[in-house]
Amino acid sequence: MTDADSRRPVVFCFAGQGAQYFRMAADLYEQEPVFRDWMRIGDALLRERFGYSLITEIYGPDRRIGDPFDRLAVSHPALFLVQYAAARAVMQRGLRPDLLLGVSLGEFVAMCVAGMLPFEEALLHVADQPARFEASCPPGGMIAVLAPPALQQETPVLAQNSEIAGISSDGHFVLSAPAAALAPIETELRARAVAFQRLPVGFAFHSQWIDPAAESCRAASAGLRFDPPFWPCWSSCLGGPLDPAMLPPDFLWRIVRAPMDLRGCFTALEEKGGARYVDLSPSGTLAALARQNMPATSASQTLPLLSPFGGNMKRLAGLAEIAQV
Repeated sequence: MTDADSRRPVVFCFAGQGAQYFRMAADLYEQEPVFRDWMRIGDALLRERFGYSLITEIYGPDRRIGDPFDRLAVSHPALFLVQYAAARAVMQRGLRPDLLLGVSLGEFVAMCVAGMLPFEEALLHVADQPARFEASCPPGGMIAVLAPPALQQETPVLAQNSEIAGISSDGHFVLSAPAAALAPIETELRARAVAFQRLPVGFAFHSQWIDPAAESCRAASAGLRFDPPFWPCWSSCLGGPLDPAMLPPDFLWRIVRAPMDLRGCFTALEEKGGARYVDLSPSGTLAALARQNMPATSASQTLPLLSPFGGNMKRLAGLAEIAQV
């Protein structure tokens, strides 16, 4: 690593729904004490409040990586806890962030790691959310599309039946749609030879179809207060940095309702000279999306920690080496 590399800010990146799978970070749970301790602390809180073990849900002997992990009541807190525990493990090895970037549910993780929200309050708030959507919102889904975002308005089937839930890069966006529209949308994308992937999500987040949960979600977050962060946080909801003193009272609702502007965040960071993007999402997708937003001349680095294919302990050791430079 050169001196110029070491001067680029370290950005911890956290993802939202769609990045989950069973047995995510299993080797860290088995071999990394800090990761395991935080998983157990969170598990105890969830067992006391909800009566189930998140650790058993993720790592039970009958769980296989390829099985659908689409039960929101479990995947929501699982995504939060795995990424939070991963961040703590990385920090214990000596690598500290200069700023934190969250996407959708990942924004809750970023704010919690930054000290804006207490761990217990943030985890339980995230774990409470699924029941609010299940009680009031129609079934729906989300589809990641490998194409320019303009395709959504240029294609009648998409324009009439979906909304853009987020723009990740000039060639990648996410659609949200009601359940009945998902198959016709996929048929249209296949006919146009457009690559896509349906996300393991049962609701059309970041769209009008979750508006029935607005009042309940706003009420649930009314008592939460933001503390000054230890490190700056960037928000995909805002498309850039957030100022805790200027956030609207319903900001936590807006995180799940407003479109995600990950492209805006990465573009702004690249214009500032780039970064070392430490991707703490379970699937490593944020590192890939960061690369899509880098100009050809960028000297930024992407450093994913977790992968469905294992090797997480080796990558954790690599991040610890960076911290020593």
